[in-house]
Amino acid sequence: MTTVTVPFLLSMLLGRTIDLTTYNIGGAIYDFIDYEETPRQVLNSTYTVLQENVLPYSHIGLPADIVLRIKSENMHTALGNLGLDGVLKKTSWKSNSVVIAVTSVVQTVLREIKDDAPLLDNWRTRIDSNQTHYVHAQVYGGWSIILYRFKCQHNGQEEEVRKLLTYIMGVSGQMDEKAVDLWQKAILALNQTEDLIDKVNVEVEVYSSVLHSEPISSPDSILKAVKKLPEDVGRLGQPMYVQLKPLHDLNYKFPVISADNYQEEFFLKLDKMYDDVRSTKEFIRKWMLGTTTDFTEEEEERISNLFDHVSKCVNLFQSIAREASLYKPMDKALFDSAYYLYMKGLNKGKCGIQSYNQLFLQLREDIDPDCGDEFSDKISGFLEVGDNEQLEVGEMKEGLEECKNLCLQEPKCRSIRYTEKQPVEEIDPGNSANALFTFKMKQCWLQFRSSLTTRVVTTGFSHSSIYDRKCLRTTFY
Repeated sequence: MTTVTVPFLLSMLLGRTIDLTTYNIGGAIYDFIDYEETPRQVLNSTYTVLQENVLPYSHIGLPADIVLRIKSENMHTALGNLGLDGVLKKTSWKSNSVVIAVTSVVQTVLREIKDDAPLLDNWRTRIDSNQTHYVHAQVYGGWSIILYRFKCQHNGQEEEVRKLLTYIMGVSGQMDEKAVDLWQKAILALNQTEDLIDKVNVEVEVYSSVLHSEPISSPDSILKAVKKLPEDVGRLGQPMYVQLKPLHDLNYKFPVISADNYQEEFFLKLDKMYDDVRSTKEFIRKWMLGTTTDFTEEEEERISNLFDHVSKCVNLFQSIAREASLYKPMDKALFDSAYYLYMKGLNKGKCGIQSYNQLFLQLREDIDPDCGDEFSDKISGFLEVGDNEQLEVGEMKEGLEECKNLCLQEPKCRSIRYTEKQPVEEIDPGNSANALFTFKMKQCWLQFRSSLTTRVVTTGFSHSSIYDRKCLRTTFY
């Protein structure tokens, strides 16, 4: 028996058929009122500290092929952007963030076709021969996904936040009083970590099949909302899952198919790339609509080239996503061409580019930075920039403020790196096998990148601090 999540298939009544290679719904072979009902009244709620910028689809009960079909507009849920459409299509939470996802499912009743239910007259001719399964049972109830987002001010802080959260809370667990206690301890530790104080904001996003009657803002309020979810769902709720049986078991003329779970890996890779190019395309559009900057022909060409490339990627990924199914062979050549096109654009960028979102931000930082004459608070560490993206100025007699003033005079400067005492290793002139450690005082580097557009490295650089010039003041995340 196959179980499939069906908020997008509310027309999948008991006894109705479906082709799992296309997800096309067919006619009925049983009367949908010939069922028996079993009460369930089950609530299951878990939290997960997301280890990557991808939702744990398995926790929602969604296979990757259905995720892709929803994102490509091939399928829609009944609740639209308040439900699965929203949680799957909105990608802003992926930017500079660590997310604790609380997933809750309420099961109210199970409805199954009766063992002695008669098949409809002429059922074999009522449905297409390419249909593969029929709905044997439905699980009713409701669900909720709460994303508790720690939004970091600087690129690279996510790993430090994630490491702290998982050290205290683990990666996942049951959402209960113990989880709330651990969660609050993690927040306290976060607020007491010097490099993170006032540099991490909290945002909460809620998606559910019903409106929560309990307001949600904090870990303890999340638990209260979860406990009230069965009451909010009510006696029945809505269909959430269907249990499918193969039509071939009833008649040999219908095809035998099975899921190729190996393809899930490819679909998850595609999902990550698809989100990146979809969001980047939207960010470029918003930027072009909002900016008043006059660009040179060369700058306009850079913008156009990036937009055209991500558009090609979106179109190719969308063509795969619309047809995605774990129940039919994937066009591996088409996937490889999509992957090649995606990587080709990143490889043309500068070293260290991880995504088109980052490439977009670097482009905007280069030609439309919207910089002020202020600097953000210091960040411990150094930026991963190339030699052509920084100038080593050397000693500043007047210290940090002189370094900042130099940055304001350099049109390309987006941040500075500054150390009061910079350790330097030199060869002992009397013995080449020995090294001497000395210090250079009040050292300054002008950098053409900020912490928003390149990675912050903290390991082994306790003496070094970064100060971002306040640029890119309008963001889309």
